[in-house]
Amino acid sequence: MKMRVADFVIKFLENKGIKNVFTVSGGGSIFLCDALYKSKKLKYISCHHEQAVSFATESYSRVKNKPGAAIITTGPGGTNCTTGVACCWIDSVPSIFISGQVYLNQTIKNSGLRQLGVQEFDIISMVKSSTKYSVVIKTPESIKYHLEKAYFLSTDGRPGPVWIDIPANIQNAQVNPKNLVGFKIKKKKIIKKQIDLKIKQVAKLLAKSKKPILHLGHGVKISKGDYYLRKIINKYKIPFALTWNASDLIESNHPNYIGRPGAFAERGSNFIIQNCDLYIAIGTRLPYMVTGYNAKDFARKAKKIVVDIDKIEIKKNNINPNKKICCDAKYFLEKLYNYLPKEKFVTNDWHQYCKNIRKKYPIVLDQFRKQNKTINSYYFIEKLSEALKSDDIIVTDMGLSFVGTHQAFKVKKGQKLFTNSGHAPMGWGLPAAIGACYANKKQRVICLTGEGGLQMNIQELATIMHNKLPIKIFIYNNGGYLTIKQTQQLGFNSRIMGSNNLSGLSFPNYKEIAKSHKINYMKISDSKKILPTIKKVLLRSNPVVCELFLDHDQEQMPKAINKRMPDGRSVPTKFEDMYPFLNADEIQKNML
Repeated sequence: MKMRVADFVIKFLENKGIKNVFTVSGGGSIFLCDALYKSKKLKYISCHHEQAVSFATESYSRVKNKPGAAIITTGPGGTNCTTGVACCWIDSVPSIFISGQVYLNQTIKNSGLRQLGVQEFDIISMVKSSTKYSVVIKTPESIKYHLEKAYFLSTDGRPGPVWIDIPANIQNAQVNPKNLVGFKIKKKKIIKKQIDLKIKQVAKLLAKSKKPILHLGHGVKISKGDYYLRKIINKYKIPFALTWNASDLIESNHPNYIGRPGAFAERGSNFIIQNCDLYIAIGTRLPYMVTGYNAKDFARKAKKIVVDIDKIEIKKNNINPNKKICCDAKYFLEKLYNYLPKEKFVTNDWHQYCKNIRKKYPIVLDQFRKQNKTINSYYFIEKLSEALKSDDIIVTDMGLSFVGTHQAFKVKKGQKLFTNSGHAPMGWGLPAAIGACYANKKQRVICLTGEGGLQMNIQELATIMHNKLPIKIFIYNNGGYLTIKQTQQLGFNSRIMGSNNLSGLSFPNYKEIAKSHKINYMKISDSKKILPTIKKVLLRSNPVVCELFLDHDQEQMPKAINKRMPDGRSVPTKFEDMYPFLNADEIQKNML
């Protein structure tokens, strides 16, 4: 029995277990939209901008840990999506983007023309560098092959986004599903003996180590390697650190947890990294936000081992690893557990040092709790951590809402806390909260965003209101782009440009904005009212906007920054030397 290509596409998504598709309807995708409308298994979510579609799709995929899907129209619909595609690409998030296109005979092909059809654009050339697979469907009969290939590649190895562009006449063409040829998966030859030998060597090093650290990234989450990870850290009491994209991998009250080291981190966590004798990174690409700006100094005294599934990523020498193992994180952890000796080997002295140094340098300082006329975001995060349930999802935007949360938030078992840390676009938070909400069966989601970030996708408040999503939106009102302003103050002699209301920015009255969308509004400007107001927000079953009035000069700290030399040069500091800078004697006392 014949069916439209558009209907076949939707049926394919249904069969893959996808429940929601994010979209903005358009003429170029009209047949796909019609097929989506007719589906009894897929629910479509109409966002108000395609960038929001892409961010929501990414977040949905993160929560599900499998591909989500977006359908967008041609031309500006596709180009509006590209930021979200880049987000998925850099942060290794599997996702499927399906775009409509003008009729095939109206495309420029290789003519050299800029355009033939109205709203025509060669989107495939644009997204080629940020997708694992991208293709224009040129014949109706090829649709099954390309869909199966795209889905497979999205999840195979290091995950990522894929893009399928379908001209309108192809969408409307008739095909017989029984006659369509699919994609055949070719099994990769993996020389497991060589990998196993390397893992055995790691096990021996770990057993001899007195001060080991496991540094766990998003790759552990993607591979679902947490079962063997827990067996290792619980049995052998190995201290472990988490990257931002793996903040929710293990609960923060775990006795072996040592924080989230990096350029913006706990000072104590960075000291621990600098004093370990064996450093094992699993499933993290080790960007400078993790290693600091002087990567050669990272884990200065340790033998360094890097485990990553990406054969290109593993070739990096930014931290000069002693051993590189290219394999899946789950496979590595399972084998490592099997190869480790029965007896424990981590010393009590190392555990005590880790515990003491973190206690010595807390993120939330006493003075943060004593502010009256404004509130401190770190103190707010402390109280929010206390108030939330174990099944809550917390999504952050960029800037202070991102950095401060990942420094100070204490994750409970079962919670999800994430952002896009690689591409890190402002405006990510609100649409991402929508995607997370649908991935979690429309249960409550906490969205942390700045007034600057919110402005970039503020139209999605209408999506939240229309769908009655129980999203609690906490807006950081700190007078603009705080991170940019402070960089301009520290590094550019306070030449403030385009980062606050005195230098080119304006912001609306968010109470009135919330009112216009029929969303409940609350505010917090006094530290004493933080916890009571949070509880009131959380008790509401409907959406809430809660505005936080922060000190416009609140600093993000501690943080790794370059020191300005007398001759004007900017020099990166050592990993343990974070702003506000400690004196040399104190730093030396903390080094083993």
